[in-house]
Amino acid sequence: MKKMKRNAIRIIAFIAVMSLISCKKFLDKQPNDMLNIDQVFLLRAETDRYLANVYSYIPDPLVSNGVNYTPISDEADWVFNWPHQQLNTGNWSPVNTPYDIWSKYYKGIRAASTYIHRVEECTECEQSTSGGYTGFREQTREQARVLRAFYYFLLLRQYGPVPLLPDQPLPIDAPLSEIQLPRNSYDECVDFIVSELDKAMQILVENPVSAAEYGRTTAQMARALKARVLLYAASPQWNGNTEYADLKNKDGKALVSQTYNQDKWRRAADAAKALIDKLPNGLYKKNASNGQFDPYLSYQYVFLDRWNSEVIWARPNTGDNIRWERCASPRQLGGYIGLAPSQQLVDEYEMANGLSPFADGSTTANPVINPASGYSENGFSTTATTYTKAGIHNMYVGREPRFYVSIGYNGMDWIFKGTDGKTITRVELYATGRDGYNGSNDHSNTGYTTVKMVHPESNVRNSVHVLKSWIFFRLAETYLNYAEALNEYDPGNADIAKYINLIRERAGLPVLPAGLNQEQMRQKIRHERRIELAFEEHRLWDVKRWKIAEQTDSAPIYGMNVTAGTSFTDLNFYKRTQSETRAFQKKHMLWPIPQSEIDRNNKLVQNPEW
Repeated sequence: MKKMKRNAIRIIAFIAVMSLISCKKFLDKQPNDMLNIDQVFLLRAETDRYLANVYSYIPDPLVSNGVNYTPISDEADWVFNWPHQQLNTGNWSPVNTPYDIWSKYYKGIRAASTYIHRVEECTECEQSTSGGYTGFREQTREQARVLRAFYYFLLLRQYGPVPLLPDQPLPIDAPLSEIQLPRNSYDECVDFIVSELDKAMQILVENPVSAAEYGRTTAQMARALKARVLLYAASPQWNGNTEYADLKNKDGKALVSQTYNQDKWRRAADAAKALIDKLPNGLYKKNASNGQFDPYLSYQYVFLDRWNSEVIWARPNTGDNIRWERCASPRQLGGYIGLAPSQQLVDEYEMANGLSPFADGSTTANPVINPASGYSENGFSTTATTYTKAGIHNMYVGREPRFYVSIGYNGMDWIFKGTDGKTITRVELYATGRDGYNGSNDHSNTGYTTVKMVHPESNVRNSVHVLKSWIFFRLAETYLNYAEALNEYDPGNADIAKYINLIRERAGLPVLPAGLNQEQMRQKIRHERRIELAFEEHRLWDVKRWKIAEQTDSAPIYGMNVTAGTSFTDLNFYKRTQSETRAFQKKHMLWPIPQSEIDRNNKLVQNPEW
C-alpha cells in the first residue's frame, strides 16, 4: 500500500513538472494540474527532479544549430542555412525572431522561484547528506537563486531591460492586473541580479565538494556572474547611452539612465578582483612530454581537460557533444567542415614575436603589412617550424600558439591522427580538395575551419568523441574583465598590464609594451579578448556593449577564395575574397521582444525601432 502511494505521488509530481515545462508563455496562468506541485516537495527524490528541471534551462552552446551565437558575430560563419542567416541578412522581426529565448528563460525563472520558496517543505531532504554536504535545502535553494539570476542575465544581455517577476510565483487565480508587468529599468535589473548573487554567495560552498557536484552553482560561479553583469552595466551601451533616451515604459519611466557613472567601472573592477583573489593559483598551464611549459597545450587543454583549475563554472554534459566537432572537422574524416572562421579573426592573431601582422588602420580587404612583424602573404615555407610543416603558405607561418590551437587552414595536418596515432590527414580546403568547395555542400565558406574545442582523440567518422564541458566562466575572462574595468576607472594602474600579461605569458607571447595610454590599452584589451575568448560566445556581446557593432557586424565577412584552387600551392585560392554580405542596423543592438508577448501584456513596450 505504501509503495502504491509513493508511486502515485511520483506520477502526480511528474505531471506537475511536465506541465511547468510545457507552459507556453511565462505570463500564462498555471493550468489547474499545477496544483499538484504540492506533492513534489514531499519526497527527496521528487525534489531532486524538480531541481534538475531548474538546471535544465542552462543553454548548451556545443549544440551548434540555432543555439550557438558564434555565427552571428564577425568571428565566423556556418555554411548551413540555419537561423543565424536571418539575423546576418537583417531578415527578422518581432514575429519572426531567431534565437528567441524570452519564453524559455522566464520558464526557468519561474521554476527557480518555485523551488526557492517550496524546498523548505521537503522534510525528507534533511535526512540525507547526499552530494557531499549537509544543509541540502539551504544549499540547493541558493543554487536555484543563482540560476534565476543567471537566466535574468541572459535575458538582459539580449533584450535589455526586462520585467522582474514577483519573487514568489503568482497563484493560478491571480487577477490579470497582477500578471501584466512593465519592464524594470536596466539598473534595477542589475541591482536585483547582484543582490541575489551577494545573498547566495554567503551561503553556497565555494567550489564543488565532490566530482558528482560538478556543474552545480557555487559561490565562485556567483562571483564570476556578478563581475560579468557589472562589466556589462558599466559599458557604453548601458552607461549613460543617450541613444536609449526614448526607451520608456508607457507611464513615462525611463528604462536606461542617461547619466554616465564612472563608479560603475569601479564596481565591476572590484567584483572581478574579489574573484581573482579567491583563485590565487592562476591560469591553467600544461607541460609537454619533456616537462617544460607548453603554451600550445596549455591553451588547448583549458577546454579539453574537464574541470581543470581555471574552470569556474561549466555545463557538465551536453545534449549533443558530437555536433561541434563534426561541424569543425574535415570532410575526409566524416566532418561537415561548416564552422568557418572569418579572415577578420584570422588577421587578429599576432605573430610569435608578439607583433601584429598588420599596420594600425589596416582593413581586411586591403591589408597593410607591418614589416617589423615578419608576416608575409607571398609564397610557401621551405622548412618546418614548431607548428607548421614545410610547404605551408607563409600567411600561416610564425603565428602565435593560440592561432594553431584555434584555426584550421589549408595544408595543415589535422589533429586527429587516426586510431593508431600515426595517420596524417592533410586538410584540403582548395576548391577541388577533398574538403573543398567542389566536393559537397559541406564545406567552409571562408577557407578556414575551427580547431578550438575539438579533441585530438575524437574520431568523428566513427562517432567516438571525448566528452567535453562547455565553460561559461573561466579565470582568463575574469582577468580580462578586471583589466578592462580598471582601465576605465583607474588608467595607469599597474594591475591592468599585470593581468593582461599573465594571459599573454600563458599564450607564449611577450608582455605588452610599456607606457601605453588609456586608449592604447583599451585597444590592447579588446584585442586580447577577441583572441583569448574566440568562439566562446563573447564577441557578439562585446561589440554591442562597446557600441562598435554597427561597424564590425555590418562589414562583409572575408576569407580565402574557396571556389578556386586545384592544389595546396595554387595561388588562386590564397586571395582575400568576400564570402558573405551582412546587414546590421542600430535596432539590431537589441533583440525585439516577441510580438506575442507584447500582445498578451499591454504594459510591455517594444525595443527601439522594432
